Amino acid sequence: METATDLAAQISAQLRTVHFGRPLHVHVVATSTNDLARDLAAGGAKEGTAVLALEQSRGRGRLGRGWVSPPGGLYLSVVLRPALPPERWPLIGLALSLGAAAAAAVHGRAPVRLKWPNDLLLDGRKVGGILVEAVGDAAVCGIGLNVLPPSGSGMGPEGATWLAVRNPDVSLNSLAPDVLLECERWYMKLGVDPGALLAEWRARTVTLGRAVRVAVAAPFDGVAEDIDTDGALLVRTTTGLRRVLAGDVVATERSR
Repeated sequence: METATDLAAQISAQLRTVHFGRPLHVHVVATSTNDLARDLAAGGAKEGTAVLALEQSRGRGRLGRGWVSPPGGLYLSVVLRPALPPERWPLIGLALSLGAAAAAAVHGRAPVRLKWPNDLLLDGRKVGGILVEAVGDAAVCGIGLNVLPPSGSGMGPEGATWLAVRNPDVSLNSLAPDVLLECERWYMKLGVDPGALLAEWRARTVTLGRAVRVAVAAPFDGVAEDIDTDGALLVRTTTGLRRVLAGDVVATERSR
């Protein structure tokens, strides 16, 4: 197995970022890269500080769900210190989703689409996700990508796929620098031209234009019509337009 020191050196040598991944902390196994990045953020770590692990023992996704994190995936968290007000922080997840999708599409040799709020899809199956968490005035953004299929564990999680399905030659040490670069590029775009970011997200998403069921405390059905300037999903229902800030959204029919 490649050591953490070797991987850190290989990735750092390929970095083309201004801030993201500078510095970069690499671990063979972490409980959760977001947990480690949260500790660094609480200790005053500068924007762009990143934590990468080859495996997570207690990875998590949105709403406290577990994220299966065997060896062969990219598990990466970045400390951010956004100038945006907290109510607009959902836009950070959209920005880094675009960045991760752009890098994944190149290394997976196929388009990667986005499902609101944080899923990355390859050939209609989940290949990754984004998790943004607040730590005081900082935000920690976790990026998880399925790169190589897990060995000795069957087909893996239901509905999942891996970049290696499309590109058997994909590798973590070449993927990680591009993920950091593209995520930084879209994070910086958020600060100067959020309208362009939202337009690009709309162009890449599979969510808009679909009949959906929104799984919140009181689930409801409607058509996912748009996202607003804060990144909330706008769903047209029989009683009017509803604004969704958090929750699971499941398509109930094909795109229109």
